[in-house]
Amino acid sequence: MADVVLCAASAVAGCLVAPVGRLCGYVISYDSHVLELKDKVAALDTARGTLQESIAEAENNGKSIKAIVEKWMKEVEDADEDARRVLNDGRAEKTCFYGWLPNPKVRYRLGREARRKAEHIQRLIDGKPSGKVYDDTPGGVSGASVTIFESQASILEDIMNALDCQECKVIGICGPGGVGKTTLLNIVEKKLQENRKPFNKVVRSKVSQNPNLTEIQRDICCGLGLEDVPSEEVRKKNLSQRLQNPSEKVLVILDDLWAELNLTEVGIPMGDESRNCKLLLTSRNKSVLEQRMHTEPTFDLDGLNEHEAFRLFEETIGNKLQQDENLKADAAQVVRKLAGLPLLITSVASTLKCSDESTWKCMLKKIEDSHNERIVRWSYDYLESKDVKCLFLLCGLIGGTIKVELLLELGMVLGLFGQFNDTIQLSRHKLNKMLGSIHSFCLLQHGGHGKENVTIHDLYSEEVISDAFSDQISLMFNNKDGSWPKVKHERCWACLVNVGRNRLAELLVGQFPPVKILMLAEKSDRGDCNRMDFTYMEELRALYLCSMRITSFPSSMEILRNLQSLSINCYVEDVANLGKLKTLQILNFTGSTISKLPKEIGDLTDLRLLNLSDCKKLKIIEPGALKGLINLEELYVERSFDRWMGVDEMQSESCNATLAELKSLTKLTSLKISILKPTILLEGDDLPFGNLINFWINIGNAELIPMLECFGLMMRYEGLRTMKLKLEGCDSILSRECVKKTLQKTQYLCLNGMREFKKNANELCAGGFPQLKCLNIEDSPSIKYIANSSDGAFPNLEFLFLRNLINLEKICHDCVDSVCFSKLKIVIVSNCGQLKYLWCLSLMQRLGQLEEISVDGCHSMQAISTDDAGKDFGSIDNMVELPNVRLLELVDLPNMTSFPGDFFIFSLCQYVLSKGYKFH
Repeated sequence: MADVVLCAASAVAGCLVAPVGRLCGYVISYDSHVLELKDKVAALDTARGTLQESIAEAENNGKSIKAIVEKWMKEVEDADEDARRVLNDGRAEKTCFYGWLPNPKVRYRLGREARRKAEHIQRLIDGKPSGKVYDDTPGGVSGASVTIFESQASILEDIMNALDCQECKVIGICGPGGVGKTTLLNIVEKKLQENRKPFNKVVRSKVSQNPNLTEIQRDICCGLGLEDVPSEEVRKKNLSQRLQNPSEKVLVILDDLWAELNLTEVGIPMGDESRNCKLLLTSRNKSVLEQRMHTEPTFDLDGLNEHEAFRLFEETIGNKLQQDENLKADAAQVVRKLAGLPLLITSVASTLKCSDESTWKCMLKKIEDSHNERIVRWSYDYLESKDVKCLFLLCGLIGGTIKVELLLELGMVLGLFGQFNDTIQLSRHKLNKMLGSIHSFCLLQHGGHGKENVTIHDLYSEEVISDAFSDQISLMFNNKDGSWPKVKHERCWACLVNVGRNRLAELLVGQFPPVKILMLAEKSDRGDCNRMDFTYMEELRALYLCSMRITSFPSSMEILRNLQSLSINCYVEDVANLGKLKTLQILNFTGSTISKLPKEIGDLTDLRLLNLSDCKKLKIIEPGALKGLINLEELYVERSFDRWMGVDEMQSESCNATLAELKSLTKLTSLKISILKPTILLEGDDLPFGNLINFWINIGNAELIPMLECFGLMMRYEGLRTMKLKLEGCDSILSRECVKKTLQKTQYLCLNGMREFKKNANELCAGGFPQLKCLNIEDSPSIKYIANSSDGAFPNLEFLFLRNLINLEKICHDCVDSVCFSKLKIVIVSNCGQLKYLWCLSLMQRLGQLEEISVDGCHSMQAISTDDAGKDFGSIDNMVELPNVRLLELVDLPNMTSFPGDFFIFSLCQYVLSKGYKFH
């Protein structure tokens, strides 16, 4: 009996020992489990950071992020939040008896949680997605149909003929909202860029229902490459002079006119003065075009016919209709209701595509009985979340073409992208994802100026500010007399006021107490901000000021204790008082006339983004203005201040900040900056460039030929990590560690004035520029070769521009690795007098992606290619096919001995043989 009892006791003890041991282990090993969790969290941050860098690069290039990558990032975000909660709980609760003794119960719970969280984080790290973070296939539909239907093709042809016709000076396109006028303009513009005739320049601006003369002038100035100036009169004069230049052929596109626009006030010459300048205008109102703007001819753009409308609906929705004939019949009725307007057709079809069959049929009935505003509202209701809906409403409030960065600033203060203390880079990623969601319902279109903008159609913008959305949100938009019902301004949270000359001050008194976002704009630059009263706006989080004169800021701004974002696009003088707005985290001066950034700005220690881009008058950044911004994540000083001081200049009276102040910005991940004196980089310690995710750095103020713009490639390569170096005897800068680290990540490199550093361009970067896409080298006599045989340099290079390289002997020295130049698309070589040929035959056979070849002024050039021994291969029988080459320019090459067409197959090519080409 005793043996039985002992045996049972032993069994029970065996069952109890392991759990008790684990419990004691969690208590005793609590500190080691917590330490392990901290290490795992740090490792997870590192893994997330490297992947976030790849995501940012992909998004900058318009790529769609893979779902598995987004899922991993979301899981990491959740795991990080949970882990930090455990660590914070541990600090707060791990003791008992007033802190004298460890609390075993809490230590057990937290020790167990810490270990489990650490194991989960390790699994996440091990499961980090590898390879490309983006899909190569394009994303969803991004707007109205980009296809020209048969019923519209003849109009496109007529428009192109009218643009070619000397007699047609002002051409009009008329049609209802949503019919595709803007889409047609996009196609016209693309065709003109591809043909590069008959115009040297095509510039474009959206006019809209409430024309902003300043913005229209700036759009046209930007398209013509004119310097932006603060005065409307000066801009008008500059535009008029440029457009009257007889050597220029310019097409000015003005989209969406609602009433007569005084072209003379804009600066667009008329009559005999216009000569080579043509206008292409669109409007919903034919009388505006013909009677007010005197268009001749005017083309009527009607809706799609029934067959085309149904085909567009069917293509957008996929194969749903093929599976149910009854559904197909219902769909036909809905399409008829949409009046052949591609905008509404794609929007409704995209929304229905995401619905199940029962919801689909129910919604079809609702659409059939609805007007346009209800259709827009119905698509809005299907957006995936409250935050996405709020973002769409903000787009509708602003209207037209909208800067994505503005949406980022406004969305962050509203908490649309998660916690406000998330990194700006992470918030930008979430914003892009949300914009993609709205795009997929065809409620937004891609902006007319690249990936930096989005566009909302007037049809949608008008509905957002109408009564159809009044039950969801109170947005106010006033453009006329500045009067509105009191019940509205007492509950509105976002407001845009765009009124007549110098009336804002009187309209703001006592208005909008609950407003969180306030956007104020005068219709001229004469209204002065210092008379405005912000006393009752204590809840204000974002303030946007445009087209005003700000001599000083009103004292009432100091009451804005919740203000987190301030954007100023105005004539501005003294900004020192802004240093008192301690809660500011975003400060944007883009395009303003600020001349000095005072040291008081350095008191804004919570600031995370400072934008001084395009501030052409900014000549002084006082010492200390940047050093105190210890939480700054993004600093933009592009096309702006460049007069950084050297250490030996600090005692001068006109003292500016030094680059050393950037060392205190330890959280900096995005930087755009110009540095006039390259020698400054040789002073003191290295700068913190190595941690940057995005950058645009111009050293020596290199004003190189804008080749990407000249060849219409700005859109393709927009947003690349850019380094421009004008060395002029300072080649040793390339040995600085901060420069070498930056070159490793650079995607667009411009080099000028390199005289003694390297003979081979690829040796400038360890690994041979693994991420470089565009290379521009000019006036650098030390360069003899671009690539040598030592490694696989330039594996991702797409654009190569070489100019005035007087000692360049070969592009490739001997045989190179198979990946070298394998993605090259465009090659431009100019005035390289020692160059006898471009490539050897073996490399030419690998250049299957080449699209354009341009060679001029290379007086020693004998052939495009030679055999691998360096001889002309005129006797070679096998032809080399370059299937994608569409343009071959050979200019001023007096020693050419063979014609490329004899040895290469250019199936898409147009030969351009100009003066100076001699074929022997």
